[in-house]
Amino acid sequence: MRGTPLDNPYLGIEGYNCFGCSPTNPYGLRLRFSYDEGADEVFALATPASEHCGYPGVLHGGIQATMLDEVGYWAVHQKVHAPAFTTRIEMDLLRAVRVPSEILVRAKVLEVRRRIVTVEACLEVAGEVHARARIRYHRADDALWEKVTGRPVPRVGLPTT
Repeated sequence: MRGTPLDNPYLGIEGYNCFGCSPTNPYGLRLRFSYDEGADEVFALATPASEHCGYPGVLHGGIQATMLDEVGYWAVHQKVHAPAFTTRIEMDLLRAVRVPSEILVRAKVLEVRRRIVTVEACLEVAGEVHARARIRYHRADDALWEKVTGRPVPRVGLPTT
């Protein structure tokens, strides 16, 4: 897939160590997201390591959930240009994901209603869907973000409010 790489506004924050997308978390997934304008979706390619397995050689379902939630968050970020908090995930694990495998995770915003954003995400291996999710996010204004995180909203890639 081809797309435009997304800027990560959290990179300059002291203590930033997101398991999903921090490039410096030694145990994390280190996902890097791009936006496919034609499909209007965000995606990332990943090859998880053996430490991300539940059963030997099989990607842990919780790691799959993390990947789906993470790509969903970045789809929200791309679409509404605001940070958000996950409030609900409905996920179907359809097939085991072998490790190592190259995984494509992708997500698309389905609906924006005031502060609620609904996203559809899927995890694919070799063109076959192995997991899918419908995820709901609560879009955060500056006050809510600061209340929850204790920090100001990162402004890179976000409009000022």
